[in-house]
Amino acid sequence: MEEAVKKEINKEYIKTAECYEDAIINHSSSVSPDTFINLAVLYWELTFDMFGFVTPNGIEDYSMIAGNRYKKILELGLEKYPNNVELHFWEKYFSNILGNENFSERDCLDLIEKYGEQNYVPYFFLYLFDKEKYKKQRDELMKEIKKMATAKNDYILSVIRGEDNRKF
Repeated sequence: MEEAVKKEINKEYIKTAECYEDAIINHSSSVSPDTFINLAVLYWELTFDMFGFVTPNGIEDYSMIAGNRYKKILELGLEKYPNNVELHFWEKYFSNILGNENFSERDCLDLIEKYGEQNYVPYFFLYLFDKEKYKKQRDELMKEIKKMATAKNDYILSVIRGEDNRKF
């Protein structure tokens, strides 16, 4: 995964996807949940963020492959890590964004409670519901994501910043 993250930070997204895919296929016993999560979010960006991500990075030809894989990658991750709150979060979040499933503040809090894992990622979504109530967790998440410019972290930052900009 380390090689994939380096490529991702360097914005070599196709090579990044290949590295993550290789890790999942050929090294599944040692693959962390982050491998599945990072690849799924990268594929999500490659599929659904044409003007903000795909076109500026010159990777239009990869959208169809990514669109067919992001959900499967999450499913594979959940098979291996069925109690990982972040994998469950992204599955629900993406489905909500596509309009396939309602994912409310309460639903998100229930996920966090059910899996009991310390993970700040779901709080970028919760922050959209109540900026004061979830500010502390959002701030902790911001500290974490600013350390590494992965597609996932950039996506989260863009959602937070986009929402913050709407209030002014």
